[in-house]
Amino acid sequence: MTYNEALEYIHSRPRMKNTDNRRAMRLLLESLGNPQDKLKIVHIAGTNGKGSCAKMLSNVLSEAGYKTGLNISPFVIDFRERFTVNGEFISEENLAQITETVKAKQEYIWEKYGLKLVEFEIVTAIAFCYFMQENCDIICLEVGIGGREDSTNVIKDSILSCIMNISFDHTDMLGETIEEIAYEKAGIIKPNQTVIAYPAMDKAAMKVIKAEAEKQNAKLVVPDIADISVEHKGSFCDVMEYGGMLVKQSFAGQHQSYNTSVVIEAAKALNNCGFVITDENIIKGIEKTRFPARIEIFSQKPLVILDGGHNLDGVTALKNVLEANGVKNLTAVWASLSDKQPEKLIETAAPYIKKLYTVDIFGSRAIPKAELAEMAKKYVPDSTAAQSLEAAIETALENGDDLLVFGSLYLASDARKIIIEKI
Repeated sequence: MTYNEALEYIHSRPRMKNTDNRRAMRLLLESLGNPQDKLKIVHIAGTNGKGSCAKMLSNVLSEAGYKTGLNISPFVIDFRERFTVNGEFISEENLAQITETVKAKQEYIWEKYGLKLVEFEIVTAIAFCYFMQENCDIICLEVGIGGREDSTNVIKDSILSCIMNISFDHTDMLGETIEEIAYEKAGIIKPNQTVIAYPAMDKAAMKVIKAEAEKQNAKLVVPDIADISVEHKGSFCDVMEYGGMLVKQSFAGQHQSYNTSVVIEAAKALNNCGFVITDENIIKGIEKTRFPARIEIFSQKPLVILDGGHNLDGVTALKNVLEANGVKNLTAVWASLSDKQPEKLIETAAPYIKKLYTVDIFGSRAIPKAELAEMAKKYVPDSTAAQSLEAAIETALENGDDLLVFGSLYLASDARKIIIEKI
């Protein structure tokens, strides 16, 4: 199997979540020797911030000298971004080899049990196999959707759990109330472990997390917001202080200060689990972290911002960063899915936008750009459906406009390549 054949196979798998209580996933992993049971794992759930947490913590661990695997989703730059060890992507050859093995096992399971694995299950199995093959010391594992019934939650145990900010997303699968969603996220908490929770968590969600932690006899650690101070240095640069450490944030925004506090507490908790991580390791690991499409700044003059925030919580965080940095009169390029409260998203971002181009993105839930433009006109009168994503970005850059591209990580993936080429 070649690398391209591996990608073709992975993307050919069904995308809808299985409803078999992960039976197919468990059978697949058993046939592969249960690699997940041989790994030390930090499991990270949440609606927003779990990718940032996972990336920062993996860099902290790498700085401390540990061979650290990182599994995130989705990718922005390259599919192999989903499987890294100490910041290095899995090789194309390794991905093809492991995928070929997983494919053979999936075919056996289909023939014997009539069970098909979905794409995310295949990807997760590949990650477990790769990290075991690389003899990683520790893995930062990001949940896909939810937690309790997520494909990653086949692990019997984890040395630590982190639950990041919880808000409304994937309500069709996780529930219509914040309590129901929090219940699913809290499902990653394992007996007698430590769980670190986002400090600005919704009170109803935190109540559910506390109840689950008590049920599992787990130690719940919540950073104290009163101990988090942030000094805004301008030009999307903040310095935060927490736990006696001054950290120049890798990402802009108050929400990232909260994310960073979780990472600091996670590193301290790992010290209690036999790891040796110094304050210097923590500071360096966080400060070196870069994460594409998380309020990513490509240029200051003109200002060019790319953000993959796709739900109300994410766009609210973006709004807060724009406000803190005095940004307004942006030309924006936007796309959205129908289940992401699109009208609320554009209403939230509208005060900072003077002109809006809407574009199409891949997926059955994507709202057609013409329909999106009509919806947006109520909030941004100068809203039009662009001929294409490239045309919208090119026009804004040629006019010297300050540019914002936002609304979806799928959009961000395509837009990032165009922006790099054009600026």
